[in-house]
Amino acid sequence: MIKPRTVHDLAHVNLKLVSTFVCVAEFGSFQATAKAMGRSQSAISMQIKELEAQAGTQLFLRTTRHVELTAAGKMLLDQARASISGLSMTFRHIKEDIDFRRGHVRIACSPTYAAARLPYIIKAFKDAFPGVKVSIGEYKSAEILNALKQDKADFGVGPELSDPEMTFEYGRAEPLLAVVPNEWIQNGEDTGTIALDIVLSHSLVMFYPNTVVHQIISEAAEEKGLAFTVEYYCIQGETLLAFANAGIGIAILTASIADISRVRNCKVLRIIEPELYRHFTMITRKGMTLLPAAKHLYGLISKDITSQPG
Repeated sequence: MIKPRTVHDLAHVNLKLVSTFVCVAEFGSFQATAKAMGRSQSAISMQIKELEAQAGTQLFLRTTRHVELTAAGKMLLDQARASISGLSMTFRHIKEDIDFRRGHVRIACSPTYAAARLPYIIKAFKDAFPGVKVSIGEYKSAEILNALKQDKADFGVGPELSDPEMTFEYGRAEPLLAVVPNEWIQNGEDTGTIALDIVLSHSLVMFYPNTVVHQIISEAAEEKGLAFTVEYYCIQGETLLAFANAGIGIAILTASIADISRVRNCKVLRIIEPELYRHFTMITRKGMTLLPAAKHLYGLISKDITSQPG
């Protein structure tokens, strides 16, 4: 049986010897190469001699302190680097293709985004990559960071917080809104906005103190020397709207937290003096590299976040 030409040629090429040759050329020393590769200097020398025998010519000019490439060595080095780089890229692409077709992506997400936008993105992702498992953990703001630190998630989707261990990117700024019962609005006050001091002069319905929205309001109030009273604390944005619709208090939230189109007996006004924003972002641990499937889903979600109006 006659072997294909490429198989016949490759039978005489030992990639391990070629890799050692590239290392010696780059380090300029058998000793340094041996140390870097965890081998003995004599073993490195024997591999180079074997490669030179295969090439039929000397590849290095040896001195007592360092080695230099011969003309043939320089020719081989250029081709060897290109070949090793090409093979490495090919294997990387093969691995990425496998990772795309099977694997596990874990997301730590705020409940509001998980309910409103995430299902449609997951559906599109699963249609393209049915072999990849996607797990979703719904967490409060600070708990998203804890999930990432404890390696319970590959990336997070939620409000930006102050944490030096995390990277926040691809976000959008959402203005804080006041959902005000109609009977609390005086004639001529319905301008689409409401000053913070007016909001805080009424009874409030808010998220708990450990949430980002509450922290933003507290910091702004402290800066202006204002006090405020929270009549009821709630966990869900829809509950805030229900309390405001019932005329119990002013609810403070953002448009993505609840479906404000369901407001019936209230006005939705943007808080000003000062304007206040919640920054909604993609979150990863600093220094962490996402696997291909996770990176692809991360890209889909970040595109959705940045395309939504603030």
